Amino acid sequence: MSITKKRLFISWLPLAIMWIVMAIEQPMITSAISRLSDATNQLAAFGYSFALALFIEGPVVQMLSAGTAVTTSVSSYKKILKIMHYLAFITTFLHILFCIPAVFNFTAIQIFNLPQQLLSSAYWCFFVMIPWSATIGYRRLWQGIMIKHHRSKYVPIVMYIRIILAFIVLFIGLKIENMSGAVLGGLTLSLGVISGMISAYILAKPALVKLPQSDVENLSLKQMINFYIPLAITSWITLGIRPLLNLGITKGTFAVESLAVWPVVLAYLFLYTSISQSVQEIVIAEYKKENLKVIKSFVNNVAISLSLLFALIYIIKPLWGLWFINVSKLPTPLLAYLPITLGVLIFLPFCSANISFYRATLVAERQTTSITIGVFINIATLVISILLLPYIFDVAGVYIAATAYSLSFLFEVIFLLSRVTYLKKVKRIL
Repeated sequence: MSITKKRLFISWLPLAIMWIVMAIEQPMITSAISRLSDATNQLAAFGYSFALALFIEGPVVQMLSAGTAVTTSVSSYKKILKIMHYLAFITTFLHILFCIPAVFNFTAIQIFNLPQQLLSSAYWCFFVMIPWSATIGYRRLWQGIMIKHHRSKYVPIVMYIRIILAFIVLFIGLKIENMSGAVLGGLTLSLGVISGMISAYILAKPALVKLPQSDVENLSLKQMINFYIPLAITSWITLGIRPLLNLGITKGTFAVESLAVWPVVLAYLFLYTSISQSVQEIVIAEYKKENLKVIKSFVNNVAISLSLLFALIYIIKPLWGLWFINVSKLPTPLLAYLPITLGVLIFLPFCSANISFYRATLVAERQTTSITIGVFINIATLVISILLLPYIFDVAGVYIAATAYSLSFLFEVIFLLSRVTYLKKVKRIL
């Protein structure tokens, strides 16, 4: 049965809400940190540790797409769950490895040039985030199963629970004198993802007990691994961008100020890109030749709407000032870095929505290697940019990060468009 935009919107809305609620968490945390003492250094320390944790988390992120794409039977679920067990062990082991003080200090100082005054807060923030990767992987797998088996309306409930817990933890943290803002941020994230994992399993259980024993496709474990590896590499490289951007930031001028501004800007940007990312699972779940033109039109509407909203708020300074001053409580000296930074990032929502559509199409067509190549292009663009730009322009590090980030998305979307266009000609998928 072909899909309508109305039905597509009803299916997509719970996922968009899930991403929006999740996106709210980061501004909540940075806003709380900004209200504590030593705000600039604590924001910078939190931004570094969060980026490093995201890098380690990378391989589990695509469990949402994998759960949506392949969990059609008990047999397929057990195979993808087994892969998740392996990833949970590997990512947790890596996180603990980086928690060894000598390893953490060497990475932070010698590789990423982290200012010395940020080291202690960054370390303890990262330490309390040990459960981060594994719990996120399991939660995303079970959310993918909910999406696959028409329980997407329950997906946002997981995030409601997480955001309520985050609010409680931050409220308590703000009442404690001399609380480290970076540590409070890390603790909030850890407790939130643990609650998310538990609630996701409970809500996915009704779908799990109804799974048939086997299916027609019946991928072997080796085939499942071959399917997932490119996705894991994709998300790992994508999230690896964040610590690399920190490296670019520290090579520019005003390094500490830029490190403090950047996580706040990313949290704001994530409000837009998170909505666009939510279309990926819907494209996978509804993927049929007769549906794709309607889906593509819907994604275009989402991309254009988000871009116009971002541009409108950017043009009307009091609006973005309301967010960064009143909500995020960004220290006043750091506000001066926002106009140029946000201007450079203005096309990110549009690019993000299109990347989500093209990646989903390639996942559904089992062309995941093309996704990985696209991400390699993304990362190559970013690395070249952060290495060259500081030598070409004597500007604040946050401007270097924003420019590199924008260029990396632009080149990836161009490549993915070329791959999907090729499939369109060869397989007539659109």
